[in-house]
Amino acid sequence: MAKRIDLIMFDFDGTLADSLPAAIKAIRQMLSELGYPAKTESEIGRHVGFGEIPLVAGAIGTQAESKIKAAQAVYYKHNLENIKNVELYPHVKEALEFFKDKTKIIISNKRDEFIHAILKIRGVDHYFKEVIGGDSSACLKPDPCVINEALKRYKVKPDNALLVGDMTIDIETGRNAKVLTCAVTYGFEPAEKLKQCRPDFLINDILELKEFIR
Repeated sequence: MAKRIDLIMFDFDGTLADSLPAAIKAIRQMLSELGYPAKTESEIGRHVGFGEIPLVAGAIGTQAESKIKAAQAVYYKHNLENIKNVELYPHVKEALEFFKDKTKIIISNKRDEFIHAILKIRGVDHYFKEVIGGDSSACLKPDPCVINEALKRYKVKPDNALLVGDMTIDIETGRNAKVLTCAVTYGFEPAEKLKQCRPDFLINDILELKEFIR
């Protein structure tokens, strides 16, 4: 049965954009440039989705602030070069066009600058009312403060808001804010792990949103 949704909140990495290859490449370039040991894709991937600082810190294997800041600068440089190759997932443009009259925002732990750049390159920036990234929000997922503020700003009740994401941290964030949640199975975490988190909806293609949003 279709549900009235007045605010659609999207995660970015793994939900709208297939940005993992670009991030992994940038981390490897950073490690090489700074003389750190090389890491496998799986070693880097386990730190993806929680923001750039945890990603960089996990890759270099330290919590020392000065080393993280130095590595961040190198990572940002390479990632800005790599994001021009980031593609949207299949049918993302079609879904955004279908829901063009719905209020849509992005809530991500990713740096705002990277999100805006990819959206502009792929020609979909005009579909979103707002982008709230990891460096402009008051908190990071799974803290629900960003969602709570968005609900107030757009005057939407939790029952009429939906968070779409590809990781358990997204579902946890939505649940913490008491909004509806939808997990996509084509992103960074496997379907079985997402099912265990019990999202309200589980989809294999973003166009399936049409089946339950009105």
